[in-house]
Amino acid sequence: MASPRTGSNPPRRRWPLVLAISLAALVVVAWAAVAVLFPPARVSALIRDQLARTLAREVSFEDAAVALWPPVRLRVRGLKLAEPGGFARGAALETPALDLDLDVLALLGRRLVVRRLVLDRPALHLVLGADGSTNFEGLAREAPPGTRGAPAAAAAPLDLAVRELRIVDARVLVDDFAARRRIAFGVGSKLGFSLERGGERIATEGETRVSDLAFGPLSAARLADLNRSLGAIEWRIAHRGKYDAPSKRLALERLALGAGKAEIALSGVVDNVPGPLGVDMRAQGANVDLAEVLQALAAADARALHGVTGAGRLDFDLGVRGPLAPGRVPEVTGSLAVVNGAFRYPGAPAGVDAIAFTARFAPDSLGIGDLAARVAGRPLRGTLAVTHFADPAVRFTLAADVDLAAISPLVAPKDTKLGGRVGLDVRGRGRAKEPDAIALEGRARLDGVSVESPALPKKIEQIGGDLAFSPARAELRGLSVHAGQSSFTLDGTMTRPLAALASPSKTAPADVDFTLRSPGLDLGELLPVAPGSPVLPNVRGGGRVEIARLRKEKLDVENVTARLVLSPQVVEVPEFTLDGYGGTVRGLARFDVRDPARPGYVIKARVDSVEADRLLSAWTPARGLLHGALNTTLDLSGEGSSPRDLKRTLTAVGLAAVANGVLGPGPAFEALAELTRTPELKQVRFQDLKLPFRVERGRMITDPVVLKGSNGEWRLSGGIGFDGSLDYAVSTTLPPDVVKKLGAAAALAEGALADREGRVLLDLRVTGSARSPRVDWDRKAMSARAAGRLSEALEEQRKRLEAGLRESLAPPATAGDSAGTKPLSGRALEDSLKRAARDLFKGFFGGGKRDTSRH
Repeated sequence: MASPRTGSNPPRRRWPLVLAISLAALVVVAWAAVAVLFPPARVSALIRDQLARTLAREVSFEDAAVALWPPVRLRVRGLKLAEPGGFARGAALETPALDLDLDVLALLGRRLVVRRLVLDRPALHLVLGADGSTNFEGLAREAPPGTRGAPAAAAAPLDLAVRELRIVDARVLVDDFAARRRIAFGVGSKLGFSLERGGERIATEGETRVSDLAFGPLSAARLADLNRSLGAIEWRIAHRGKYDAPSKRLALERLALGAGKAEIALSGVVDNVPGPLGVDMRAQGANVDLAEVLQALAAADARALHGVTGAGRLDFDLGVRGPLAPGRVPEVTGSLAVVNGAFRYPGAPAGVDAIAFTARFAPDSLGIGDLAARVAGRPLRGTLAVTHFADPAVRFTLAADVDLAAISPLVAPKDTKLGGRVGLDVRGRGRAKEPDAIALEGRARLDGVSVESPALPKKIEQIGGDLAFSPARAELRGLSVHAGQSSFTLDGTMTRPLAALASPSKTAPADVDFTLRSPGLDLGELLPVAPGSPVLPNVRGGGRVEIARLRKEKLDVENVTARLVLSPQVVEVPEFTLDGYGGTVRGLARFDVRDPARPGYVIKARVDSVEADRLLSAWTPARGLLHGALNTTLDLSGEGSSPRDLKRTLTAVGLAAVANGVLGPGPAFEALAELTRTPELKQVRFQDLKLPFRVERGRMITDPVVLKGSNGEWRLSGGIGFDGSLDYAVSTTLPPDVVKKLGAAAALAEGALADREGRVLLDLRVTGSARSPRVDWDRKAMSARAAGRLSEALEEQRKRLEAGLRESLAPPATAGDSAGTKPLSGRALEDSLKRAARDLFKGFFGGGKRDTSRH
């Protein structure tokens, strides 16, 4: 009889096989159940129904399916979420594929638990309205009235929990209408979140990396149109917090922001999201690498930090509380410290190192009591205290010996290089919004300072001098400046010196008193090369100028002395004298640069004993035309700096007198001698010349000119243009004795006329240019004079010139004309012009009182 022990397998040896078969059967049954209960059509219908119940926005997708293994997975392809207003306005979110690993049991319990959610290459469009609204507001469908707080009904939306959300290669486009800016970037993220109460509360945790950041105006239509200077930096955001939609509050347990090795950690709450934000946050950072911070700022296109290298450590522990809105400053408390900081600009001969300070923040105040650094190896120390940020009151001290080349890119305009040293030991206090009211004390010394800029014709160098500051004023002692062959020294005082840098429309001007002395100045070596006039500082007061030699292109004069009266954007010269062209010039002037593009000027001068040819050769094409001692008065005005402006606006009235002079030789008189076959007429000597002139519309008009000399009496009328063009009528009668002396009989053979008394009549037209004149007979005028009539050519020329003058000076018709104000005409205009010429400078230089009886 066989033993039972050997006739069959024991039950305990069969149970693993039974368990495996049972599990396999269970999987098969479950797969079959899933296939039966959740076919693709039903899954798509369930998702559409749930999305319609949860979201108040159009949603579409291509298809959806559920798989059992690996864990129950829902795959949705071609998912799109519409913009407000529907798909006709575009998609706010779209992704080629969405995979969800679901907790099926939780789904049957009306909870949607996602073990893993993957968005493959999604594209998100976020719109931030000018009022703070977004295109994702109103996304969740509100529960029907009366159901909030009640037990969930069968049709209520499911709660959603996502244990892991992975975003792969996302692209985000943000249109910020408040800032009028468009931002694009790439995103990779791994996080988890849960939506409760139908999406009213969101809890989230995870890490996000942002790359390929680009920004630009809203008008940019392509990625290539955006600024991609930040594209090389990867930004990290790690967070853990909750957002409550009804209260619009975001509670952050931790928010870490990083770029490279730099990282900032924050925690606290942000209220009113989205909208005008209010914060109650704490920001902390330890051992932050300043080199990484400088790299990030330089990549952000911060011009002042472009190419800067640096080092050091930054530590901070700050609390920030209050509104984040334009014009409103949140309250900051805590401290920020820099240890062993350093920076250096590319190309700078030295850097700034050993930077150390601790900034302490308290409500509405900031204090730095221990600023220290080395600039090119020399120490710098300072302090700063600021209170009442809405209207800051500042107090500071600074002691340093600064190498300007090391900090030139930080403090100087673009393309401007500074050199030399500035020694500072100053302190000040006052309101930051009123820099002119800041009281300064201490001293400053400039040593070998230089300024080099494309806007300057020459490098300004060897600037040296001392400045002393007191609460009442700043005193400048022996400031010396060199540029090319030019140099000057300046001494003076100024009250409220910082006001000189402010806008005249906002700040009262600084008061100045100065003296400038120079052995030689060439304004072409000092004045900016850019068009327009220089911008004057915001000052008032006066000073005295003494220049041994002054040059500017054609101007070359000596012994210049002038008294200046300054006001914002206006320079008045009540008196000036100078030696030039063999004589002396004295007068007054006014320069107005309130419109730098069209500076205005007025010059009134008297010229004594100037050599006529030297003056005319320097400023007109009439070289060699007139010799003799010239005395004249000049009243000149105009506006603008371009040749076109000068031609249109330059006006002048004057009266010149020359005694015992000579006209010629020159091209015009050589042409006269050749025409008349009278060589002696290459020069005309005279005892007395009266030359009234005026400048208008780019021409100098001389009319009438009377010339008395050994060759008889000459009369001429006409003008010479700025371009050298000539237009003159000339008339003279040569007496018989002069005809014999000159041997002018040849002139009769050439076409001149003689009267019954044996005089020779010459009536001529002079045209062409000063360098190439044309002289022709005016036979009509000579015939008229032979018949006993005055020269009609002179009269016609005068009428033509007066017509042009009337046209240029007569005021245009305005609204005031209809109110009874009429322009001058006829006799009134003629009298006005005559009075203007006759009264020129009478009484101004002691020449008698002005005749006012006819006004």
